[in-house]
Amino acid sequence: MKRAVVHAAFLAVLLAAAAAAFEAQPASQERAALEPGDTFSDTLSSGAPGPEMIVVPAGTFRMGCLSAEGCSEYELPVREVTIEQPFAVSKYVVTLEQFNRFAPGRAWAGYNFEGPGTSPASWLSWADARAYTEWLSEETGEKYRLLSEAEWEYVVRAGSTTPYPWGEEFGANHANCWACGDEFQFTAPVGQFAPNAWGLYDAVGNGWEWVEDCWNDNHEGAPSDGSARLEGDCSYRVIRGGSWRDGPRELRSAFRRPVEKRWFSGENFRVARELAP
Repeated sequence: MKRAVVHAAFLAVLLAAAAAAFEAQPASQERAALEPGDTFSDTLSSGAPGPEMIVVPAGTFRMGCLSAEGCSEYELPVREVTIEQPFAVSKYVVTLEQFNRFAPGRAWAGYNFEGPGTSPASWLSWADARAYTEWLSEETGEKYRLLSEAEWEYVVRAGSTTPYPWGEEFGANHANCWACGDEFQFTAPVGQFAPNAWGLYDAVGNGWEWVEDCWNDNHEGAPSDGSARLEGDCSYRVIRGGSWRDGPRELRSAFRRPVEKRWFSGENFRVARELAP
């Protein structure tokens, strides 16, 4: 009888250990089977969901100003970049509600310093954006980071070679900007316009997005593997995408601008998440 009790207790311990091991299985293993276009959210320690992520494919693209005219020297030379592994990127820029889980009251919603929780978390420095990705990594146990400049252009183009993610012509009602023909006077809540071909909302317009890279005056000598460029003038970082205050020139997929990384001038950001190979 005693032996049966011991065996039962031992079996219970084994079952509990197996259950714990299953529950502790890294989320990265669960994500390994994800395909491009799949979406997911990691869970924060509070039980709240993290940013909604979408998986983008590996691939090769031409980065820089691909049109015959209107190019800036900042956008040249055009070069071929290869993204060797799929990764996940947030469908939306980080919102005010999401950022305030990390640093309550640190971000504002736009030029008028107010707005709903689904507004972009704006008026953030590059260091603020980096700190959020580090916090998000600690909260989820996964590797979150800012996008590199090459990754940003890759996911915004989404296979396009036109000046804008949606095509050759600027048109109207594709994004939030001063010449876009939309109804918004300042930043808009995320997701008000159609997504690009890979499912990213507000790919351009609404607010400038910080990326990881140091500023360089052109693409000469930049990495061809999609990694961030970490030499140059690192007191300035690159912003991309244009804002509600900008027009057709700034909303082009190739347009880039330097901003001192300690400044707060309306920028927001999108996050990347590495996946298991």
